[in-house]
Amino acid sequence: MNSHETFVINKFKEVAKLIPAKSKILDIGCNDGKLRDFLIDCEYYGLDLNKEIINSMIKNRIKAKQIDLNKDELPFKQERFEYITMLDVLEHIVNPEKLLMDSKNRLNENGKMIITLPNDYHILNKIRFLLNKPLTENPFAPHGHLHYFSIRDGERFLKKNGFKIIKKIPIPPVKPFVIPQSIKNFLGKNFPQTFARDVLYLMERN
Repeated sequence: MNSHETFVINKFKEVAKLIPAKSKILDIGCNDGKLRDFLIDCEYYGLDLNKEIINSMIKNRIKAKQIDLNKDELPFKQERFEYITMLDVLEHIVNPEKLLMDSKNRLNENGKMIITLPNDYHILNKIRFLLNKPLTENPFAPHGHLHYFSIRDGERFLKKNGFKIIKKIPIPPVKPFVIPQSIKNFLGKNFPQTFARDVLYLMERN
């Protein structure tokens, strides 16, 4: 298992702690729907850009639809969800405000949003910047970041768009491997602006 896979699994475990069994969930930007493996008997709906992945999910009787979040309206208009997840999605969207508003309309009365925002200002990126190196392995990738959030600016953005943050969970990095994970966990939790790789937010309507 590579570092990225380990990091994603750690994130999914934190998300799963927030979602009770038998919840109805819409996973926006679901990729291959692996989040389902960490949930307990939930009614799961998935949305993603990758048509091949979505077709595979549909063949496995998963409720999923292919969608370009920069162009298409959210489907499942008649459905209302207890939880909507967007894990590392908003930074890729031309109009993240609209996506947040549209998603809010898919929540039921007591529904909650779970999102993650990458902390692009963490210490490794600061070092890369000082060394004149790209912040990602492929800065010309077709689905790169359109927005860069510091933790403070990200939270201001969420509150401005009508959400109250109930819980905030810094997600520590798994690299560099030479540093024990226990130390990275401590630094990420206590000094998130510098050391957290992602921040997970549980939110409700304000």
